[in-house]
Amino acid sequence: MSQEKYNDIIKLLGGLGFTDLEAAVYAYLVENSPATAYRAAKEIGKPVANTYKAVQALYQKGAVLIDETENRLCQAVAPAEVLGKLKNSFLDRHQEAEEALARLKPSGDSEKIFSLSTSEQVFERCRSLFGEAHSIILVDAFPGIVEKLKPWLEEAAGRGIKVVLQVYRPTEINGVETVALQTAELMLKRWTGEWLIAVVDGMEYLFAFLSDDGRSVHKAIWCGSAFLALPQHSYLAHSMRACVMEDLIQKGVPIKEILDELSRTEEWLLMGSRGYEKLTADLKEKKV
Repeated sequence: MSQEKYNDIIKLLGGLGFTDLEAAVYAYLVENSPATAYRAAKEIGKPVANTYKAVQALYQKGAVLIDETENRLCQAVAPAEVLGKLKNSFLDRHQEAEEALARLKPSGDSEKIFSLSTSEQVFERCRSLFGEAHSIILVDAFPGIVEKLKPWLEEAAGRGIKVVLQVYRPTEINGVETVALQTAELMLKRWTGEWLIAVVDGMEYLFAFLSDDGRSVHKAIWCGSAFLALPQHSYLAHSMRACVMEDLIQKGVPIKEILDELSRTEEWLLMGSRGYEKLTADLKEKKV
């Protein structure tokens, strides 16, 4: 036998702080406890001295128990217990890091346009933007991305944030107003991938084009400039209102209902107040 049998496990445990040898020894012991370190070394084809060190490291991690008799038999601690301990340890360190970083004064220039290189960055930025929204979130997203954004949009709507989502498939999200794009099928056929446009408070925006499975990024940018975000907010709000009007016209509803909807959706244009206030304040400062 060699450690190749455990390659998948070794890779996964490597992301949790195990060395390759520690992961191989632990995986072997899960299946073959109790066993001596010597036997484990022979079975996975590794030097005995190195395996003894790996066993000791696993003992320190709480992943292995060692018999105190002369045989020094090793017993793997149950995976659920080991993983639970690792999870709790990670969460503790995460909390400590969050508190420590919160004490720092952020710096940087959000007026610039920044590239996002991974889908994780894209979605984490969306989660953050939606969580910090003050008044309105406008989103245009292909179906695969909508599924990922749903819980964050629903949470924002639950806080009283106005959320309007332009969709390409029938979608329902609690508290979120959806607008169906009439040319949805054409757009879905035209693009091989997943588009996302999100504008928050007329203050920040994020554009992304991801792969079909949403795991890789073709192109993605984020910008915190009100000067650039406010026009994006206006464009998206106008586009969504046009979709609403087109739908009503095609349905042949009375003109009064169309005018009522035109009046109601006007608030979408005006709610980007955070971006508007920031931009007017900046421009006023420039004049002084």
